[in-house]
Amino acid sequence: MKRLLLPLLVLLAAAACSPKTAPAGSGSRAGKAASDIVILYDNDVHCAVDGYAEMAALKAETLQKTPYVALVSAGDFVQGGSLGAASKGGYIIDIMNAVGYDFVTLGNHEFDYAIPRMVELMNTLTATAVCCNLIDLKTDRRMYRPYAIKDFGGTKVAFVGGATPYSFNSSTPAYFQDDKGNYVYSLSADNYYDNFQNFVDDARQQGADYVIALTHLGDDISYDPINSQTLAANTRGIDAIIDGHSHSLVPARTLKNKEGKDVLYTQTGAHFENIGVLTISPEGKLSTRLVSVKDYAKKDPRVQAVIEQKKQAYAALGARKIGHSEMMLPAKDENGDWLVRKYETSLGDLCADAFRVTLGTDIAMLGGGSIRKDLPEGDIRYDDIFNVFPFGNTTCTATLSGQQILDALEFGVGAWPTDFGGFLHVSGLTYEFDPSVESPVVYDVNKAFVRIDAGPRRVFNVRVLDPETGNYEPIDPKREYTVGGTTYLLRDAGDGYELLKGLGHDTGTADVDQLEKYIVEVLKGEIRISQYGASQQRVRQK
Repeated sequence: MKRLLLPLLVLLAAAACSPKTAPAGSGSRAGKAASDIVILYDNDVHCAVDGYAEMAALKAETLQKTPYVALVSAGDFVQGGSLGAASKGGYIIDIMNAVGYDFVTLGNHEFDYAIPRMVELMNTLTATAVCCNLIDLKTDRRMYRPYAIKDFGGTKVAFVGGATPYSFNSSTPAYFQDDKGNYVYSLSADNYYDNFQNFVDDARQQGADYVIALTHLGDDISYDPINSQTLAANTRGIDAIIDGHSHSLVPARTLKNKEGKDVLYTQTGAHFENIGVLTISPEGKLSTRLVSVKDYAKKDPRVQAVIEQKKQAYAALGARKIGHSEMMLPAKDENGDWLVRKYETSLGDLCADAFRVTLGTDIAMLGGGSIRKDLPEGDIRYDDIFNVFPFGNTTCTATLSGQQILDALEFGVGAWPTDFGGFLHVSGLTYEFDPSVESPVVYDVNKAFVRIDAGPRRVFNVRVLDPETGNYEPIDPKREYTVGGTTYLLRDAGDGYELLKGLGHDTGTADVDQLEKYIVEVLKGEIRISQYGASQQRVRQK
């Protein structure tokens, strides 16, 4: 969930006019099918269920023009909104089954309800899950088919699936480990390209005329070293990449593969802003375009009925009023870019305060990636705070030394200015950082914390609130402090915080319930401009 492209591309995508084309990765060629093959696709829907009826309608409309239609998703569909969180993904799977998907790959957030639940959901999903790089090390077997081939009137199209190898940290690391902290699942980070190439080659040997990489990698080369662009550059035989993860809006882009041949690349943005349409013509030309869901006037009534039924099942809980806010507290800026992954925000302050105060700790720390949506102005309902904290994390407390806190803060700004879900919002503590200093953080292959090298640090002037005087005093590296947060950060090493792994003690109370308690009991139901109208300058950049 990363930065979107420029608003200009939004207009280009919404227009959904003439398709852009690129030659196939192994050479443009005539197919056997007598009419167009059309692949409808989405990525990073994140529980934005109101687009599924449009997707089903577009599928039906397309079938009137050609019998060769498939529907695929590039991942991150079961998490990101209250409907997903309330049902642990079950409502979303029911809706997708009603639409009639053919193939999906796994996004990093498909793991957010833990792997046993993911397995249940994928078993319930009527579509075929493809993922070539998820391996159960206990059995040394792949958990899902690496690829699937669909025959369209004699033309065979293979879909090779791939999840981001950084799902370990962008989901919950503990989900991939045993009770001793040993990894019992692999995402093949050490041989990603060779592994993917193996199954592209195998699909070709099985008669695939075209190979579509259905991936959840993203195109953010500054943050994820293994990404869709490097996948193209390190493989051959892929005709097109339907991608997700970075929420990029890419109607069509041409990448170069290992042999210098063109690979067509596309993403739809996120949250069902658009539906992707990939067309393979009888002459062998590949093209992609995006259809704006907002501007598409048709809905499938059967699918819409399923959506409404799921909304009604959730409505009583979601509509409950818990308070009122005098202003909107933002998670993103006006362009849709994440604020909470790079800057202190008033919403981050509110959430961190909720943990510190209700848990009774000295300080609180919260990664910006745990905050998923703006908190609106006006009446605040349970659905609103559920959308802020949709993961179902529980809160916990830990006792950390001042030095451990200093190291955590250093890790939190190690990626700056790149958006990072582990950028820390704090309460009971202030700090400054200097991004001109080269980060001393050392990472492992999964982008998790290894150590901090000797030398200058980015973080300085760290101060902790003295509750008796109300003053902030310099942190003592040798002193112990109580810290409040989520199990994701303080126990499960989320976002790569290996230095905090196993240190938290689970309270058993959900983060969303802790936020509700703070708003209702401490703020007396009123979020006021005087306290949260702007960030409180707890995190300052030099």
